[in-house]
Amino acid sequence: MKKIALLIMMIGGFAWSANAQLQQKKPVTVKIATPTVQCEQCKKRIEDYMKGEEGISKVTVDYKRKITTITYLPNRTNLDNVKTGIANAGYDADDIKANEDSYKALPTCCKKPADQ
Repeated sequence: MKKIALLIMMIGGFAWSANAQLQQKKPVTVKIATPTVQCEQCKKRIEDYMKGEEGISKVTVDYKRKITTITYLPNRTNLDNVKTGIANAGYDADDIKANEDSYKALPTCCKKPADQ
């Protein structure tokens, strides 16, 4: 009888553990203001750059509305890392300014109108 009870407890523990892991993996979708996005090239640069970042599952840039929508796995990355990734691609992301060296490397059409 003790063996059966122990077996039931072990199965219950494994089931609870698996359920907890599944709940942590639910993706989160966020909209980030990207005010320095100017054109289709900007869109492609951000989407290509962010697809290579860990935990990112979907990236959509709307350069006309200057909004980037990103879906990520919260157990693999976080919102600050996502914004920093966009900044490392050379673009402002909400309250994080673009990485200066990455911004300088952008083509002229992707720079702020004041800098062109």
